[in-house]
Parts: sequence; structure tokens; C-alpha cells
Amino acid sequence: MSSTVHQLRDVRMEDAAHVGGKAAGIGELFAVGARVPDGVVLPASVAAMTAEERERLIAAVADELGAGPFAVRSSGVAEDGAERSFAGMFETVLDVAPDGLSAAANRVLASADASRVAAYGPVDGARLAVIVQRMVSPLAAGVALTADPISGDRKSVVITAVRGLGDRLVSGTAAGDEWVVRGREADARRQPERAIDRDQALEIAAEAQRIADVRGTPQDIEWAIDGDGTLWILQARPMTALPPAVSWVPAAPGIYHRAFRFGEWIGEPVTPLFESWLLSDLEVGLHAWIKGELGQRAPLPHHVVVNGWYFYSLNWIAPGNMLRSLPSILWHVARTPKAAAGVIPGLVRHSFPIMERRWRADLQPRYRAAVADAEARVDATPVSELPALIDELAGLAGEYFGSVVALAGAAYKMEINLAKFYRRHLEPTLGGSHLPLLSGIEPPTEPEPHAVVSLDWWYAPGRQAGSPTEGAAHGRAVAARGGAEAAALETLASSPRRLRDYQRMLGDGQHLVSIREEQVREWTLPWPVMRRAVLRIGESLVARGLLDNVDDVFFLYRDEVLAALDGGELPSVANVPYRRAQREEQAKLVPPMSVGKWNPMLKRYVDSYPAMFGAKPSDRAIVSGVPASPGTATGPVRVIRGPHEFDQLEPGEVLVAPFTAPAWTPLFTRAAAVVTDVGSAAAHASIVAREYGIPAVVGTGDATARLRNGMVVTVDGSTGNVEPAEEVVR
Repeated sequence: MSSTVHQLRDVRMEDAAHVGGKAAGIGELFAVGARVPDGVVLPASVAAMTAEERERLIAAVADELGAGPFAVRSSGVAEDGAERSFAGMFETVLDVAPDGLSAAANRVLASADASRVAAYGPVDGARLAVIVQRMVSPLAAGVALTADPISGDRKSVVITAVRGLGDRLVSGTAAGDEWVVRGREADARRQPERAIDRDQALEIAAEAQRIADVRGTPQDIEWAIDGDGTLWILQARPMTALPPAVSWVPAAPGIYHRAFRFGEWIGEPVTPLFESWLLSDLEVGLHAWIKGELGQRAPLPHHVVVNGWYFYSLNWIAPGNMLRSLPSILWHVARTPKAAAGVIPGLVRHSFPIMERRWRADLQPRYRAAVADAEARVDATPVSELPALIDELAGLAGEYFGSVVALAGAAYKMEINLAKFYRRHLEPTLGGSHLPLLSGIEPPTEPEPHAVVSLDWWYAPGRQAGSPTEGAAHGRAVAARGGAEAAALETLASSPRRLRDYQRMLGDGQHLVSIREEQVREWTLPWPVMRRAVLRIGESLVARGLLDNVDDVFFLYRDEVLAALDGGELPSVANVPYRRAQREEQAKLVPPMSVGKWNPMLKRYVDSYPAMFGAKPSDRAIVSGVPASPGTATGPVRVIRGPHEFDQLEPGEVLVAPFTAPAWTPLFTRAAAVVTDVGSAAAHASIVAREYGIPAVVGTGDATARLRNGMVVTVDGSTGNVEPAEEVVR
């Protein structure tokens, strides 16, 4: 064969300047013993040949390789690098007969001028080599990534698979199956195609990891399995844009969860001042309230921060702590049995009226009065006394949140009861779910001055730019509820006892929806006052030359602020620019839902939570979570992470967010559906989506990372699944 053509098995990375990164990478695969289809590479100089010279060369290649079919693809000098892979940018021609090799090679060379390549980055067409390989006719094909591209976990191999040729994955016409392999554990996240089984996933992962270990860096590997069940490695390149390798091990023992209680209001790394001051005070106030009402103690720490992200402690419900708290709990049960009964879903109807009366008669008026008093004096109070004002309001807000937990907890427990009743007595006849029965209860209100984007002080409360409120569809939800109620009444008419039970649960559930929203809207009343106090402290530190900007104060810790107010200097570790930059980097991470070690019984309960509200597994789901608002909607994804992106949401798009809070409400008027990383059936996104009559799925964990802008998806708010739209997967 001409010296211009190289056998793939003979090239190495030092030849990449002539044969391109892809061909060199394939040659290295031969060197490490991978099973690779044999073939040749026409070096980049082939582009400079005349058409006649190229024809003669390719004819010689065909004679050498014999009968086809062949796969003809590019190998650019700029391809498959650690920074830019150009994956899928150049033309690939499959199933090429020997007499079609010349035309296929010309198509590959011409693809260097394609507009999509120009948009990706400059490429010199004269630096494009051409690979000709024997074609594998696969039963299944796909990609194996030797690190999780979402979390950055280097111990996971993520495999995507389709039946037949893998080009459907590259082109985006198929989402494919997805497997995650860790050691000998293989978990199928979705299986719309059933392309491979567990043993094949383990085989692919083992070979991919072997190649990555030899190369010393995470790899993006294309593979295929032929009709004989033989695994072939088609190519490998370094993974690009991989999140940094970080540890998610907490500094304290136990288990901590990202999406529980205060975690439902936090969707980004916490700022130092918020975490060390307000958040800590809120937790102290909450657990003091719980101990006073139920006798249950909460061990320290109440939370941990890992890589900047907040995780709330679940150790208060660990068996050991429950045993230690048991005498006190039993005393409270004996003293106020109805109030304590609310911890059990089946008995919650006995407790919530008591909790509601206490809130109305005492806590609510006391809360309002304290905030009004603080508002009247926050600007006149000496700066040295502002920490006491903040502590007073933060502690009271923690106590108030205890009441929110009691009544919001009663709401979702009542919903569990209603959902169970619906599945048993109504779904066999009516289908659907209980969700329409708890929708269209109360029109959402405009964001008030104290409505928050996030609990973090960093964000100013109130109405945000880019959040118009036109187009509310509350009436649609009201109509759907009316139809669902009428159908349920007709179905249960022949059973008076069931009808009576249903009407009681429905009345209680609908009442609690309104109470929960009223409470939550009011809970953040102190936020503008506390934030004003913090900014006044920042102004005083700027005046003393300790800070450059007022909002630098949010990147100090509470003890640093108090020491400075007492006349001291800020320590050298209080490096505000570094802390700002660190938070920006941490915001790019995808945290797990929990850190630490689970108690098996508690883990089973938490994992069963979505099913309590009607979640149904789907082999096609990209992400799944808690069914939060009924119905289905299809539209392009729009990921919104904060108020600076509110104006990017277009009507009819699927709003995908870390979470939502009252200041996010206007976005629901434009969204076709809502999907969040964190949240429960009682979360803001769940309740407001029901009032606007749009589907919602909450508590998915990582929807903002897995769903990308422009992807067309179908959100099923009744089953808790987000799937590729039909036209994408067929």
C-alpha cells in the first residue's frame, strides 16, 4: 500500500499532527489491546491532492481492505483534544461499499466547511485526515463515559445505548438507555430501547475503565456490540468540560439531606454570613419549637456545608436519637395527645386544627408585631445593636417555621391519605390521580415586598425584573377541580361510608392548601428588615475601610462581623474576593441529594416518598421526581437559576429551576410546565403550579444539570416523569 496511507494499528499519538487526534487515539487503542475494527487513515495531506490523485489512492485502499462495508469518518488535527472534542461536528458516512469510498471521503473532507463546524471553532480543512474502517453491524451501540458528566464522579461509568447504529445518539433523534456502573453495581436509569442487559453494561464499563486507566484521564468511548455478542471499541477521546473531582463527605457523622425543610428554599451555594447567622438561628428556633411541642431533641450539628452546599440533618429521626427522646415524647403525648398525633398521617386530622388555632391566636399576631416594630427602628438603631435585632427576628422566624412545618406537614400527610384513598377507590374507575382535587384552590398573589427569591440574604426580596404576570390560568385549574370532584362524587355515591371519608379528607386537604400558602407568604416578612440591618453593618465596615463594597459583608462569617463591630480588624482569612470566586465555582457543581451514611430503614422511607403521591416509574424518563401538579405538557426546556435569568423564559417553555419561592411566582404564567431539583408536594412550585393549572415535577435532584436549554421534553405531573418528546425518541 502507498506510504501515504497508514494502518490504524501502527499510528500513535506522536503522529497526531499528520493523522489527527481521532486516528491517533484509535491507534493507541490497538496498542492497549482493545478490540477495534481494522482500517487505515489517509493523512491530512490528502486534502491537498488533486481529485485524480485522491481517486488513485482510495482505489488502492479499497483493493487492500477488500469487500466492505466500511465506515468513513474524519480525523482532524483539532479533534478529540482535552479542551474541544469537535464530537459529531464532521461528516461520518456508514455502510460504504468499496466503489463508494471516493465519494464518501470527499463528503468527509467537505464537512470542514459546514456552518456548524465554523460556529464551534476555526478549522483548517487542509488539516483533516480521513479514516476508513471495516464496518461493525451492531445490534447495540453507544457511548461510555468513565466519569459522570453531571456530578463529576470519577468512580462511575455512564453508558448510553441504542439498538442498532449509534448515530441516532449523536444526531439527537434518540435519547437511548442510560446505565450507571459503579464497580459491580449496574443501575439502569432509563431503558426505552432495552438495547443492552446488565452483564453487557458491566462488560462495557470494565473495558472503558481499563482504557481510561491506561490513558490516565477520563474517557469518552464509542462502542458497539455485533450480532455475535462481541464488544468492539470504535474510538476514545478525553472527556471535555468535566466537573472538578470533589469529595461529598460531610465533616460530621450521620445523614444530611439537601431538599428537606430549609433546603427547599435554597438552590445554590450558601453565602458565609447567611449560613453562619440567619440559617443557624432559624434552625435553633425551629428545633426549640419542635422540642416544646413534641419533646423531640435534635442533635448537633443541625446542618453541614459541603463544597458550599447546604445539607440539613436528618439525625433527629435516627433510631438512636428517637430512643433518647422517647421519654420526653411520651410525656408530651400523654399531656396533649391530639396535638402530638399529627406525626402520624392517619391521625393528622386531629392535630392540625389545634396547631392552626395556636398560630392564629398567638404566633401570627406576635410575629407581625415584632416585624412592624423592627421596621420602625432598624434605621435609627445604633449599628452595634443591630445584631441583637437580627437575632431576635431570626429566632422568631425559626419558631414561626415550626408552625409552617406543622401545618405544611399536615397538608402533605393529608395529601398522602387522599392519594392512597384515590388509588384504592377511584383510580380503577376514573384513572388519573388525586392531584386535580387539590388544584385551583386559591389564586396566586403578586409577589409582595417581602417575597424572596431564596432564603439567602444575598438576594434582595420583592418583585424581580423580567417577571410579568399576564396570562394567569387559575380558572383552568378551578374547572379541572370541579370536574374531578363531580366524577369522584358520582363514583362513590353507592358507598356512603367511603363518600363520607372522602369528603372529610378532601375538605381538610383543600383547607390546608390555603393555610399553607398564607403561612409561607407571611413567613419571610422579616427578610427585608434583617437584610437592611445587614447592609447597615456593611456600610459601617466600608466607612472604616475594612470592606471595599457594602455587599462584601455577605461574604463574612458572623463571628468576623461581630469582632469587627467590637472594634477589631478583619482576619486575613476573610478574603472576600476569594470567597466570591469560590462560590461561583461551587455553583457549577451538581451536589448529591444527600451526604453521609443512611440508616437503611430511613433510606427506604425517603425513597418511597414519590410513590406515596402517585409516582410511576418510566423507562423513558430523563429525570423523575415527585408528582406535584397534574397533566402533561410538551415544550422546550429553559433552565432558570436565579432572578438574573427571569427574563429569558419564553411563553410555552418548560421552566427548569433549582427550586422556586414566592418571588418566582410570575414565571408560572409563562411556563408550560415546571420541573425543580428540590421540593416536595407541599413546596412552592407544587402549590403554585396547581393554581395555574400547569404540570409540575419536583424533587428530581439534578434536573437543572440533565435538562439543557432547547431540549424538547414532555412533563407528566401526574406520574413524576420528564421524558424526551415523542418526535425525539421514535
